[in-house]
Amino acid sequence: MIHIFSWITIILPTIMIPVIPGIIEAQTTLPSKEANRGNYCLKQDEALLEFAVTDSTAIVFATVGDSTLLAIQSLNPLFWMAHQSFRKKIKSADKRGFDIAGQILYLFLIRPIQDFIIGKRRLIIKTDDRLSELPFEALIRPDDERSLHIGTALHYLIRDYEIIYHSKQDFGQDAVFNTADENTMIPVNAQFSFMGFSPVFHNNAGLSELPDSRQEIAEIGSLFRQQGLTSWLVYEEYSEKEYFKTVACMGKIVHLSTHYLAEAPNKGYGGFLFSGYDPAVTVDGKNEGILTIEEIKGLQLQADLIVLNACASGIVKHNSGVRDYTLPEVFIKAGARNILSTLWNVTDHLAGDFMINFYRLCLSGKTYSQALREVKLQMISCPETALPTIWAPYILTAR
Repeated sequence: MIHIFSWITIILPTIMIPVIPGIIEAQTTLPSKEANRGNYCLKQDEALLEFAVTDSTAIVFATVGDSTLLAIQSLNPLFWMAHQSFRKKIKSADKRGFDIAGQILYLFLIRPIQDFIIGKRRLIIKTDDRLSELPFEALIRPDDERSLHIGTALHYLIRDYEIIYHSKQDFGQDAVFNTADENTMIPVNAQFSFMGFSPVFHNNAGLSELPDSRQEIAEIGSLFRQQGLTSWLVYEEYSEKEYFKTVACMGKIVHLSTHYLAEAPNKGYGGFLFSGYDPAVTVDGKNEGILTIEEIKGLQLQADLIVLNACASGIVKHNSGVRDYTLPEVFIKAGARNILSTLWNVTDHLAGDFMINFYRLCLSGKTYSQALREVKLQMISCPETALPTIWAPYILTAR
């Protein structure tokens, strides 16, 4: 049975890749100017990709300037097999066949509009729930001979584009997407350029310690001060939830380096953990050391960027009674403009290195999406960090 499964998931897709372009039933049309895709202020070098997927069909609207390309294509079992395999293998660092799955997904999702977006620098991607946990930057272009080999040579989508994920939340007038003033590094209505919170969790029962997180925000704070910018760092026992709720509105960039708990013990509310968290102490199902989604919704943030450097912070869903919202969308609803989060678990040491390099690039004048892309390309170029398991979980979501 194991041999049969391996043949189906690895060998069969390898054989199918050369013929996929011929079997994809894609239709592409240019809608009339009346087919308004929303109030988006796109720059000349940006493209907006909007995906809607059913069991049997994928629809993508690609918008460039005032032109929109509509691609409609049929999906077959090979797509869904690749989708499931890619997500599983990329999270677990399983090298067997993840590259094949990544190429198949590229052919179905990007190839139909590839020529339309040539020359653009940044992709703004808006997906439905079925594709919401897919790291598009790790999709692999199969028509590059370098993609025949696993490792630093793979032609990931991030090699060609900066990538931002558009929040699916409806904010009325706030739905306008505009990156014109992204990352100016000048505080606006905020007292601190950078605010970092690191509970560390020394001697907390049932929690793994995060010793590198303290050094992480210390080094980032130092980078800001070297540029003459203000920083406010809160460590260990001082990093309490109520203090965070009080002062988070004062930061242009607010950085959380902590644990996220999907559900507290005794079926209590989950959330971000702060100093004082005790799994044994709950009141009405709540824990004083947990910043819950309901509390996040009540924050009045002015942040240009919120960094959620915690495991799987970008996929947690909150049910509003109408639809599910991700954590990044909840922070955006609370007033933040951009959210940097993760799609799966990250290790303390590598997460710290990643973020320090990200901020160093931001402070050199790069936008958030430029800095994020460059950090990922640096990691891809190094054999020890080339697997997307290490660099692909970090995604940037914008309003």
